[in-house]
Amino acid sequence: MGCIRVWLDALTSKQGTLLGYIRRELERLGFDTLVTCREYEYTVGSLRRLGIDPIVIGRYVEGGSIEKVLADVERMKALIDLVSKWDPDVLIAYPNPPASRVAFGLGIKYVALTDSPHAVIPSRLSLPLADYVVYPSAIPEFEISKYVTRGMTKLVPYDGVDEVTWVVRSRPNLKYLESLGLKPCEYVIIRPHEYLATYYKGVRVRIDLEKLISEIYTHGLTPLVLPRYSRHLDLITKLRSLGVDVRVINGGYDGVSLTYYALAVVTGGASMAREAALLGTLGLTYYPHDLYVNTYLIKKGFPLVKVGDTDEVLNYVLSSDRVSECRCKRFDEVLNKVRSNFDDPAKVVIDVLRSV
Repeated sequence: MGCIRVWLDALTSKQGTLLGYIRRELERLGFDTLVTCREYEYTVGSLRRLGIDPIVIGRYVEGGSIEKVLADVERMKALIDLVSKWDPDVLIAYPNPPASRVAFGLGIKYVALTDSPHAVIPSRLSLPLADYVVYPSAIPEFEISKYVTRGMTKLVPYDGVDEVTWVVRSRPNLKYLESLGLKPCEYVIIRPHEYLATYYKGVRVRIDLEKLISEIYTHGLTPLVLPRYSRHLDLITKLRSLGVDVRVINGGYDGVSLTYYALAVVTGGASMAREAALLGTLGLTYYPHDLYVNTYLIKKGFPLVKVGDTDEVLNYVLSSDRVSECRCKRFDEVLNKVRSNFDDPAKVVIDVLRSV
């Protein structure tokens, strides 16, 4: 196995966590690995928390289309300089235009992971170049096959969700929580939506973050905000000036510990809500569209809920039985439920690499 050289490239903190745990498994099995990422909110921290020192190339740009394309071009140039010298056999990445184009041009096999066919632009730009696409079987095959090159790309479905990868390899740490000044079941995680992402364009969101955070604080709970963009930092500054004790974590965080002990998780994305639901914590997602992987988890009885507006979120979070449900969880029972219900995505990826 040591002769196979694997390059892993992460663009977001979710990808950093997923690929970080896969990299750990690869290193344990004797693969040579190279980990790269871009500078974007918690992405670098998600890897460093796992003991991985990634090579940081490029950054996320909050500007318009021209600025984003130019940032991708600059990142591709830097990736070519690095990767051509390291000479990997395989790239593992989510739909990732710069990395997939570099891999294709340099003759590197590309194993793509995705649970986001709704992210049309990165999927169209990346998946046609993939040799393999690994994805949850909850997503119909046609949603993936419409992007790939027929006869050139092998589809590899698995029974599960990406978040299982790190849930089964982690354990919540109460001391970590205490180091942040948080108490179990007395705080709510708020992860704003990626309003600058391509799949959010034209989408109307009916969540008032200022009202949501203020109401949570007024009811004696601690709002813990994990910001995505500069606008979210401005909102936090405003709320603090009004006396609202908003907590923020910088750099990186232990997601399993935070979500397991939280009273609830509210996110405009979906990954952290799924992570919470797998851990027995109420996960509320206000992403407006239905996602196959979310519906899949809900049907399996995990506490994941799609919400539409601020008042609906508050009704769930402030429910009278929420605290007792939070305090009655047992991690070993939670973990056994996850292991008995799902495939391990990391093992699926490793099987693909063996076939490569």
